[in-house]
Amino acid sequence: MRNYRLAVLFCFVFAALVVVSCRDKKDKDAEKEQKSNVVATPEEADSLLSKWEYCNDSGQVSMIVFGENGQADYVVDRPENVFLKTATGIEYKIVKASKSRRTPKVGDVLYMSMSYKAEKNDSLLFSSSDLNEEFRMRLAAPNDKGCIEEALMLLHEGDSAVIKVDAIKFFVKSQGKVNIPAFIKKGDRLVFNIRLKKIVSGIEYANSNKQVYQKRIDEENSLINRFLMNMNYPLRKTDSGLHILTINKGAGKKPSVGSTVKIDYTAAFIDGSVFDSTLERSEPFSFVIGKKEVIVGLEEAVMNMQVGDHCLVIIPFRLAYGDQKYGNIIPPFSTLVFEIELLDAK
Repeated sequence: MRNYRLAVLFCFVFAALVVVSCRDKKDKDAEKEQKSNVVATPEEADSLLSKWEYCNDSGQVSMIVFGENGQADYVVDRPENVFLKTATGIEYKIVKASKSRRTPKVGDVLYMSMSYKAEKNDSLLFSSSDLNEEFRMRLAAPNDKGCIEEALMLLHEGDSAVIKVDAIKFFVKSQGKVNIPAFIKKGDRLVFNIRLKKIVSGIEYANSNKQVYQKRIDEENSLINRFLMNMNYPLRKTDSGLHILTINKGAGKKPSVGSTVKIDYTAAFIDGSVFDSTLERSEPFSFVIGKKEVIVGLEEAVMNMQVGDHCLVIIPFRLAYGDQKYGNIIPPFSTLVFEIELLDAK
């Protein structure tokens, strides 16, 4: 009987110890959770976000995470686990942080490896690895809040990051497209994977490429002169370098900044190879003058026309896509020839 009582007593003592241990663990977990998720006001969140900095010693970052109710939490975690969110709606996370403190400025040329895909269906839309040469781009001033240009300014030279931006804003504001992919809807986002390899100042880049540019310009001028030898239409050359040949003269309104214009065009390279035509689609093209929805040369050409004009326009590469490749169609340093008919201007 005595042994039985001792056994029962031992069971009660063991159960009590288990309960106390569980309570201590819960209390410690709750305390740990409280330390890693400190609720902040929106003002505090903005302040913390502006001071966010990678901590190389601990391998952790201080991050602002916004919940569904819009409330901000200040948390400490590893950088690969959580996205930062800016006040303008950009979401990004640093996959690999560089020790460099150099960040891009407007006008800098950025050497990058970059791809982007639609977040919703995960379809790859662009990859710099498909290009034949090293991918680079000149950083333009952001046209709107939350654009990819703004996101790039958050990175340091050598950083690798994943960035999420509004898809329509990217196509319209950053790429200047009027017709965006049909599967992109309002509110959709693009997911960018970017490694910022090198930042070169605009002046440094221009100086290092001065001889290359001059050689290209000389070659282009020779091609244009040969092209013009076979043309008998009245010719105007603008100060910027456009050559406008008038096939038929109209008498309608001349567009100005803010005008919505409608045109038919056939676009070709200076060797005569056609790569695009509204006539083949039976669908005229519209854009707004001054909103950078098309290349500089095309916009300037239309501003030099009247409704009813039918012109042939030679656009030098510096007024088209410059030293950049455009899609899989237009190589760098391409001289373009547009046959344009201005149908309307409002």
